[in-house]
Amino acid sequence: MDESQISLQTLWNAITQSKTDMLAHFDVKMDVIHSRLISIQNSLTTLGDQVNLLEQHVGANEDNMQVCVARIQQLEKDNFYLLDKVDDLENRSQRSNLRFVGVRESSEGSDIAGFMSRLIPQLLGQDNFSTPQIIEWAHRSPTVRQSDRASPRPIMIKLLNFQDKVKILRIAREKKKLEYNGTCIYIYPDFSADLMKKRRSFDSVKRKLRELNMKYYLRYPCTLCVFVDGKQQRFSCHKDFCDVKYYFGALDSVLPHTELLFGILPIFFFAV
Repeated sequence: MDESQISLQTLWNAITQSKTDMLAHFDVKMDVIHSRLISIQNSLTTLGDQVNLLEQHVGANEDNMQVCVARIQQLEKDNFYLLDKVDDLENRSQRSNLRFVGVRESSEGSDIAGFMSRLIPQLLGQDNFSTPQIIEWAHRSPTVRQSDRASPRPIMIKLLNFQDKVKILRIAREKKKLEYNGTCIYIYPDFSADLMKKRRSFDSVKRKLRELNMKYYLRYPCTLCVFVDGKQQRFSCHKDFCDVKYYFGALDSVLPHTELLFGILPIFFFAV
């Protein structure tokens, strides 16, 4: 009996000690976990503050970006406007200029202005010019001939009187074919490179119109006017590359040969 009681007491003591040790161990571990949870909570709080700060910065950046986009759009608009103004001023400065194509090299000698003042009446008829045209300057373009260039360089002239330019172009159109020393000479108005590119975009259309015997003319700066049944239809270069079939679809009852013009009008806008 005593041995049994001693054994039970010993077992109880052992269990009690084990419980005490386990609780002490759990307390230590819980303290560590609690400490780590506090650290994580502090980190989350800091992270939340940083996220809030980033959201504020992102919101501010979005506002600034919208302002910048608006400014860029305005600058682009102003830039296009200024480019158009510069191009217009360039063409206005060249309004009295003419370009002669096909004149053989060295034909002008040392006095190119004097040569051109004699060539114009010779090409267009002496009876059309009772008084000589006053040429402010004349030169080949480019001024230096490239060794690999086979064709003669065009001759550029600037007339003092704008009406003389108009007269020369009118007579040249009436005569259609001009020759000098067996060579065909062509006379064109002088435009800026940008405007020339726009006007040349109509070349294929004008060729087709000539094949169809349809009357047309190219109005300054870049508007193609076509006469259809006595009515004038106008077309101009359009930056947005409008679908010409849409506009021609409304003209089926007005414009004959519409289908023949499809495919050669990639960038024209119909203007009523």
